Amino acid sequence: MNNTLSKSYVYFALHGDDFEPNEVTRALGIEPTDSWKKGDKGQYIANQKYACWKWSTGKGKEAIFIDNLVDELVEKLKDKVGLINKLKEKYQLTSVLEIVMYIDVNPEESTPALGHDLKTIEFLYQTQTATDVDIYRYDSAETEE
Repeated sequence: MNNTLSKSYVYFALHGDDFEPNEVTRALGIEPTDSWKKGDKGQYIANQKYACWKWSTGKGKEAIFIDNLVDELVEKLKDKVGLINKLKEKYQLTSVLEIVMYIDVNPEESTPALGHDLKTIEFLYQTQTATDVDIYRYDSAETEE
């Protein structure tokens, strides 16, 4: 398995119409891996339609056991449930656990596995966080030649 080709990662994001992401950073005591305010220039659009605070695992750290990435994220945030809920209420935010999986379609390689343990399900329930899974594919056999 060539882990360097897989770019799988997961992130937790707080979205809202218009809030100051730095307030979330101060409250949680965690530096985001990305954040923006409504109206900021976007990567793919001229102006962001909403504000966002995001913490992400590193890309490509795990190609098979995506649960390990989810566990890393939950470990980072599990003691912040009360703060997350207060922020969500104060700023009318929604939260999402985004899972971005890259699947190697090379028949010689394993494909990723994903499932949530009870600790993850409890975190998602307590914070009323939705999950979303984006799946992309690549063929490591094409890049090895």
